[in-house]
Amino acid sequence: MATWKKIALWFFGTLIVAFAGCVALLIHLFADMCATTVVDQVASPNGKLKAVLFQIDCGATTDFNSHVAIVPGNVDTSQKDSLPESFFAADGNHGRAPAGNGGGPEIRLHWQAEDRLELQHHNFVRLIRSETQSEGVTIDYQTFR
Repeated sequence: MATWKKIALWFFGTLIVAFAGCVALLIHLFADMCATTVVDQVASPNGKLKAVLFQIDCGATTDFNSHVAIVPGNVDTSQKDSLPESFFAADGNHGRAPAGNGGGPEIRLHWQAEDRLELQHHNFVRLIRSETQSEGVTIDYQTFR
C-alpha cells in the first residue's frame, strides 16, 4: 500500500476515534440535566403507602412537570431513583394553570381510604398521564379553578 494511503487511513481512523470519544464525553456530561424534586408526601390512613408529589425541571426551555406516584410508606424518596414511574403527570400548560410549591402546577392529594386517593388539579393543566389505578389504589380525579 502506498505511503499516502497509509497516512490517510491513519488520519481518518484517528479522526473517527476522536469524534466518538467527544460524543461519549458529551453524553456522559449531559445525561441527567433534569432535576427531580419531591414537593409533598401524603401517607395513607394506615401508613402502608404514601402518595408522593414530585416535580421535574429540565431547564429554561421546558415547563415544570408535576408527577404523582404511590410508594410503600417506608420508602425513602430523597433519591429520585427510588421513585417509580408516576401514574399522573401534568404541566402548567404554558402558564395557564397556577403554579404550586416547586414551580409545577398545583396538585392536591387526599386519601379517602386505604385503597382510594383523590387527586385534584387545576382545570387548565395539560394532562400528560392520568391513570385510574396504581399499586392497588383507585385514583379519583377532581378539578378546581
